[in-house]
Amino acid sequence: MLVESFELHRIQIPLKTAFKHARHERTATDAVIVALRSSDGEVGFGEVLPRDYVTGETIEGVLRDLGPAMGARFVGQRFTQREEVVHHLRRELDVAGRSLATFSGFELALLDLAGKSLGFALGDVLGGTVRPPLPGGVVIGFEVGTTALPRYCAVLRLSGRRHLKVKVGLPDDRERLTIVSSLLKTPLRIDANGAWASAEEAIRSLRAMREVQIASVEQPLPPRDLEGARRIREETGLPVMADEAVCTLEDADQLISARAADIFNIRLGKCGGVLGSLRLVERARASGLRCHLGTLVGETGLLTRAAEVFGRCVPGFDCLDGKAQNEHLLSEDILDNARDAVDAPVLAAGLGVRVSNDRLRHHVVST
Repeated sequence: MLVESFELHRIQIPLKTAFKHARHERTATDAVIVALRSSDGEVGFGEVLPRDYVTGETIEGVLRDLGPAMGARFVGQRFTQREEVVHHLRRELDVAGRSLATFSGFELALLDLAGKSLGFALGDVLGGTVRPPLPGGVVIGFEVGTTALPRYCAVLRLSGRRHLKVKVGLPDDRERLTIVSSLLKTPLRIDANGAWASAEEAIRSLRAMREVQIASVEQPLPPRDLEGARRIREETGLPVMADEAVCTLEDADQLISARAADIFNIRLGKCGGVLGSLRLVERARASGLRCHLGTLVGETGLLTRAAEVFGRCVPGFDCLDGKAQNEHLLSEDILDNARDAVDAPVLAAGLGVRVSNDRLRHHVVST
């Protein structure tokens, strides 16, 4: 199989409902779809969903610089077996730096292309052992107003959802968490998205929530404040989950050395795809840390599929935040069948899903 060419397609898809946390509000997804084409006409697809406040990547940078440079290193590569594909991807990951969203898009596109051409599945790259599906985690953002929380939580209670994360960082955090906790009666993961400016502010806020059963606090401070994160762990006794603070192996090693985290939030789109994420999981577990599996808001069925397969093939996760969001959050997915992102056989060739060319063209925007 010879990689002959690549294309980058910027797409924008409205969300069914807005999603808001302490740092951003999103009403649409803005992504770059990578298409790799082989000399025999087969096409593989991947997705780049950059977050400038996480890895420093932007849509404009991906289209102008990062994507073309990375694509040039993929074009002309010839592969005859899966091991050669994985070796190439590991080599590219080693030099990707913080361009991890870009690498993730090209990684998925190559695994999709080579998998279909050479007859292997994404799940095979992750060991080939398939486990039961993970339950979906629910994320309650600020788009659900405080007055609407009782009704919202009543619906969640009827659905039997057990894995809950609540965004924090507003003056009425305590009231919101009390409502959710009293109605759903389950430990809550809370996520500040770095909203608290200092360890002192975070500790005061967390102590004010002491009547609520908190399972963990995610990214309480800006990513580089490792000393502050360590203080929060030690002075509140709450497990700290690193999210924006952990993307690369270097990030992971710094967090471990500083004793600044108990849990890593693994999200394929910001951690370097399946291979980069697998490295982080292995490093965390070797150091006695736990891992949580999440997604980036606005993922299409491509990244949604990758996270689903990752959770089915890599053990140790309790749930998958954002499970099936391509179907539930996007006004329309780019897959032929949005449900395939979760329901297609895990060991189907490539990613196991098909992109609709008509839907892709419909959502492409000019650059």
